[in-house]
Amino acid sequence: MISQAWLQFKYSWKIWIFSLPVFITSAFIINMCLTNYFNFINSSWINDDILANTQLFFIPILFGSIMIPIVLKNTVREILNGLRKQNILQVILGLTPEYLAILSGIELSIASTVGTILGSIISTPFAQMFYNFFVSTQGSHQFPPMTIKFSFQSFIITLLLITIVTFYSGYIRSRRTFYKIQKNIENMSIKSNDRFYYTKVIVMLILNIAIIAYFLSLLPERLGINAFGILSILLIFLEIIAISLLIIVCGKIILLIFSKTFNIISNRFKLSLLNLATYNINDNDDIFKRIYIPVAIINIFISGFSSLLIDLPDGGDSGTRTSNMVVFLSAPILITVANTICMMLLLQEKETFEMKQLFILGLRPLDIFLKKELEILIYSFTTLIISLTCNFVLSLMFVRITQLFNKTMVWINIWLPSLLLSLAIFVLMSIVAMIKVIYTKWDILEFNIDTDF
Repeated sequence: MISQAWLQFKYSWKIWIFSLPVFITSAFIINMCLTNYFNFINSSWINDDILANTQLFFIPILFGSIMIPIVLKNTVREILNGLRKQNILQVILGLTPEYLAILSGIELSIASTVGTILGSIISTPFAQMFYNFFVSTQGSHQFPPMTIKFSFQSFIITLLLITIVTFYSGYIRSRRTFYKIQKNIENMSIKSNDRFYYTKVIVMLILNIAIIAYFLSLLPERLGINAFGILSILLIFLEIIAISLLIIVCGKIILLIFSKTFNIISNRFKLSLLNLATYNINDNDDIFKRIYIPVAIINIFISGFSSLLIDLPDGGDSGTRTSNMVVFLSAPILITVANTICMMLLLQEKETFEMKQLFILGLRPLDIFLKKELEILIYSFTTLIISLTCNFVLSLMFVRITQLFNKTMVWINIWLPSLLLSLAIFVLMSIVAMIKVIYTKWDILEFNIDTDF
């Protein structure tokens, strides 16, 4: 089985290699944190009083693990989409979904092993920079200056952890996919709607409403100021998680609503390029689910935790608050960036084929670029509205706490990250679209020259 998985991996290595950014980034974060941890506890400078500071090394891993399941789900799904024809043929030839799922898990583990080795090598020099950051922000009395060396223990733990998680994720996700393929082949059907979709939406809405209602029912006079503050922060953290899950479930519906609105505008004013853009969005929502929804979630994380760490009292001095921001948010941001790169690589073949079709139909490069810009604008606008709406819900919770502690709510901490990230993803995707249009144009011209000869 392992030899067959290796052969299939070598045959489709270009698809599997596109998943490397996710694994490199995950290994980079985990190995960097564990390297600092093992160097810290094994140092002769460390005593029992400052040993408790080791918890800061594990916070990036903890918060990064919140985004990893979302990213791995997207990665496995897109890889299976790229290998769909091969997978259907294998099911028709009689291979069981269980067997194919194990093969996919092994192939994903091979890719994760390569990514882990690369990420661990890259993380070694950055581990020293990460520790020096703690020394400068927390003080040398909390983190004594030391030289961070490569840790074989951290490398083995990182390799085993990522390999086990990716094998399990690949197995579970691909197993469902292969059973659906088998069922569709037996029924001669390609329909694959989620029967429990609306149930999930209702459950997520009820969960968010319940958390907010319980938060509003809390009385500081009955609980005491300190207990109320701790419980409120815990509920805000839970609401950030719950509202992120709601975005994952409801993001598609929200996108279709905005797409339909722009479609009505395009029909009313006879804007053909906008009409084509809305049609592509309705026909294929993979880009939004794989790239923009994680960006919307990270918007919530940045806005929520920046307010938790800056606006609320007892957060320490400016250095402590800065280091806490980096510790809490660096890992989710890096993983989201890696997911964006990974998804652009996995989706590029589909987008290139679409652009070639438009070139063949006679559209000018400028028209194709404008069509892509309109798509990106709708995606980014939807992401911005989702982020601002969710941040408004969170801001109501923050206002109540800041008023209790006689502090003024800094609204820019809630709104500015969403605006900047939505603008950043718009600019990034626009640059990528421009490069793809130029590359596809030259590819078409070279093809025409070859056929003329």
